[in-house]
Amino acid sequence: MRRRYRPDGNPGTMSLSRGGLYDSLVEAPDSTMTGLRLAIAALAVAAAGLVVWQKHLLTQPGPGLLLVAVCAAPFIVGSRWPQLLRPGWPLAAAMLAVAGCATALLAYRPAEGDAAVLFFIALAACVAASTGPRVSIPAGLLAIALPVAVNLAGGSRTSASAAIGIAFAWVAGTAIRAQARTAAELVAMQAEAAQHQIAEERQQLAREFHDLVAHTLSVTMLHMTAVRMSLEDGESAEALESLAEAQQAGREAMREMRQTVTLLGSSPSAGPAAALPHIRDLPELVAGFAAAGLRVDLDAGGDLAAVPGDVGLAAYRIAQESLTNAAKHAPVVTNEIAALGPPPLSPRPEPGHGIAGMTQRAMLASGSLSAGPDGGRWRVEAILPVGDRR
Repeated sequence: MRRRYRPDGNPGTMSLSRGGLYDSLVEAPDSTMTGLRLAIAALAVAAAGLVVWQKHLLTQPGPGLLLVAVCAAPFIVGSRWPQLLRPGWPLAAAMLAVAGCATALLAYRPAEGDAAVLFFIALAACVAASTGPRVSIPAGLLAIALPVAVNLAGGSRTSASAAIGIAFAWVAGTAIRAQARTAAELVAMQAEAAQHQIAEERQQLAREFHDLVAHTLSVTMLHMTAVRMSLEDGESAEALESLAEAQQAGREAMREMRQTVTLLGSSPSAGPAAALPHIRDLPELVAGFAAAGLRVDLDAGGDLAAVPGDVGLAAYRIAQESLTNAAKHAPVVTNEIAALGPPPLSPRPEPGHGIAGMTQRAMLASGSLSAGPDGGRWRVEAILPVGDRR
């Protein structure tokens, strides 16, 4: 069985599903169409045998044998090589030949309850399953009208119930075709949903690694600046301390990167994964930047540990990105972080992924973010919900 994706109960996630009505709709049409072709071929073979018996074509050979062969051959061939009866001229030519020869069989040595009408039943089912209403409806009406016309003309002895059988075969073929189209639409929706999920996962990975790499490089550059200044002043001990802190920042970034990859690549049933950063970790984040030489003031009120996980991660990443930008654009300015808010940056920061990424993070957490000049400084304000977000 082929694996197909569908959305599960959690927004933004996808899962494999098998069994039930869903899979019966998606997986069954191929086998159903094959079964229908085989059933039509079996009906054609049975009709051929009955016609040969009714019209005594073995004991009294005549053109009837050729007519029977022409009527049965397209259905038998189509059951084995369906591509030969593809919709279009191949199918039209074959079905017109069947209609003409079956009509001739009805008039050739008429028999009571003529079995040649079975060819019209096979024709109606085949055309209805292979073509749309614009073709199948006229073909179905023609399949009903021809036996009736021959019967009224006195050239055959078919009963009126034959028209009911032809109509039923047309309805069955139309239903199977509708199921196949529904399944095709479901598969297309699955493919689109899977592509959407892949795009979302790529965006999430890009956001996480952008924040991680940008943060690590900014802190490392601050430490390198401190090393250079310490060496210029002849303070080798301070230089070594800054190098050690830069090394520690790199190791911490590698650890967090591994945690992120593990969490994003694990399934919900794989057990608890390593925790991602949270707003409660802001003091450590600020301390790391402060140790690298950035002047930062943190004003955190309330119970940060009670903030929901996704909101806490968004707040942490927004503050981290803001501090990273501050380190790049305003390393000598005193930066302030209040509650979930970020630090001021230089009046004209370079455009990049920072603000767009922070805005997207805030929106994913059902919040909002604004960024712009504020009295000669740059202010980034994130408003994130910490209660019921329904």
